[in-house]
Amino acid sequence: MAFKSKSVKHGTNRFSVRGFLAAILHPFMASPTDAPGVFTSGDSQNDVGQWNTLLLNNELSSQCQLERMIYGKCTTRVEHEFLLLHFRHPTQHHAVAILVLDRTSRTDSTENNNGSSRSVGQASVVSPSVSPTPANDSIFTTPNNGSAIESYLTKRYGQHKYLCNLDFPASTRPSAIQVSVLLCVLSKHSPTYHLWQYQCYWYTHTVWEALKKLFPDFRETMQSEGRSRFCGQEIRKAESVEAVCEQYCAEWARIENAAEDRRKAKEEEIRQLRMEGRAEERAQCQSEIDQATRRADEAERKAEKYEAEMNRMRARMAEFEHCAV
Repeated sequence: MAFKSKSVKHGTNRFSVRGFLAAILHPFMASPTDAPGVFTSGDSQNDVGQWNTLLLNNELSSQCQLERMIYGKCTTRVEHEFLLLHFRHPTQHHAVAILVLDRTSRTDSTENNNGSSRSVGQASVVSPSVSPTPANDSIFTTPNNGSAIESYLTKRYGQHKYLCNLDFPASTRPSAIQVSVLLCVLSKHSPTYHLWQYQCYWYTHTVWEALKKLFPDFRETMQSEGRSRFCGQEIRKAESVEAVCEQYCAEWARIENAAEDRRKAKEEEIRQLRMEGRAEERAQCQSEIDQATRRADEAERKAEKYEAEMNRMRARMAEFEHCAV
């Protein structure tokens, strides 16, 4: 499957000149690298908590929008399932980054910090008798070019196929920060990898269905059967969509309330500074008024002194004139 950016208008077949030009020029446009965790210059792999921190520290990263999600599945051995997340850049609208999201057990983690990997699709099945182990919920980024993502998928998963697509219209796309909050909630809900409940099948299913429930204006397209199945048999997994959505809403409300508190605190700080500035202005004006009043008083005293001196001179002149007569 080729991953190319396309200009799509939902609900209309009208020709788009902008979309046509974008499709022609897209191969010649440099991909941005100014959004850490989404648009990068090299490969990177982070657990979902680290990814959330990256987004929080960069406004562009947090504002990238999820326009498409693809449900992927290995076709060999353990039939591991994963998701592809297509994020569009918030300012350079021609650019789309494809991120890979999945869950493995921490002891079987196949990824290191520089993004190199071995094939998950060839990993052995953990024995059901083994106790639950810490989960490794991770997200992988690679430079935005056609061959990089397919090369990574083949190297990591071996043979694989795509089961379905989930497309979000431009007006209601989840932001990258919203997706990251959901993933953090999911990892907190089940921090352990449990073969019969909280495995990769549970993870991909819950992310997929939770995003559908939280952002209901979507279009889902089926390509192939086989979700949450191994050798054709449905795999048992925990039902967590409702609980995870409730936890997400509570966490997102907390984040929004904290942001609102910061906004109000900033506004109050600005108001205080303005009040202090006005007080300083009033004090400065009063000082200037006092100085002007003192100058006026001094001028009035000088005028009175001058008038008294003139009166004395007039009296002496009158006296001289009288003596002369």
